[in-house]
Amino acid sequence: MSILACMCNQPQRLAEALAPVRASLVAPGPLARWGMGYVHGGEVLLSRTPRSAGGDKEQPLDFYAAIEPIKSDCLIGHAASDADDASATNLPTEATQPFRFRRWMLAQDGATIVEPEVWQALVDHVPDFLRRNLRGRAAAELTLHVLMAMLHDQGVLDDPNLPSPIARRAIADTLALFANVLTRAGAAWRPGTIAVSNSRALWVARPEVSGAPTHVRRLQVHDDRGHRDDSFRGVLITSALPPGDGAEEVPAGSVVAVSRDLRVDISALAAA
Repeated sequence: MSILACMCNQPQRLAEALAPVRASLVAPGPLARWGMGYVHGGEVLLSRTPRSAGGDKEQPLDFYAAIEPIKSDCLIGHAASDADDASATNLPTEATQPFRFRRWMLAQDGATIVEPEVWQALVDHVPDFLRRNLRGRAAAELTLHVLMAMLHDQGVLDDPNLPSPIARRAIADTLALFANVLTRAGAAWRPGTIAVSNSRALWVARPEVSGAPTHVRRLQVHDDRGHRDDSFRGVLITSALPPGDGAEEVPAGSVVAVSRDLRVDISALAAA
């Protein structure tokens, strides 16, 4: 399973910035499903494609081909492998990540479906107005709504200028709650790497135990003379994809915060 997330300050140049690192945007097969969430014109749009309907499941998926026509300053993509999707049969397209709530979107590595007893124990933490939006037992969808519940409890769910420390703390608490419930239920899996955005900032959390290798890479573009154009700023974060040159690995147990002005901060989840 693979996650990619990127932000930039010039949406019309996103494909140009990603072209040199295209090899980092390939998710190996066999794949069960893939999807993208991206901000366009201030709205969060979703593009979801079960692999059975989108080509040979055994073939790698080139995310760049899907991203190239998109002009967005914030994007999250996710590809689910056959192995991780094994317990999820006959899922509708709507069960494909990322998931969305208002201006928020989230994708997560790990199990596709949550066991009934785990789902019930976690959904009890979600208020009714949020719970009504849950369509099934997808782990990532439940993670998003538990996170939204934690932000709602603090009165910051709809804050367009949400302070990053509050978001990081809520993400850490969400992962900790999942881990505690799963431990009590005797479940073998733990939440994987999470990418989440409120359309203005981006956070990618790599858990201590089950987070896949995650890398951060600065993006750049060049002018007609081949010089770096300093007016462009961009960041790419990938999970379980080839890091390539110029990438920095995110330590396990850390969260990457990318602000609206493309500042990058990596801090420990435990200290979030």
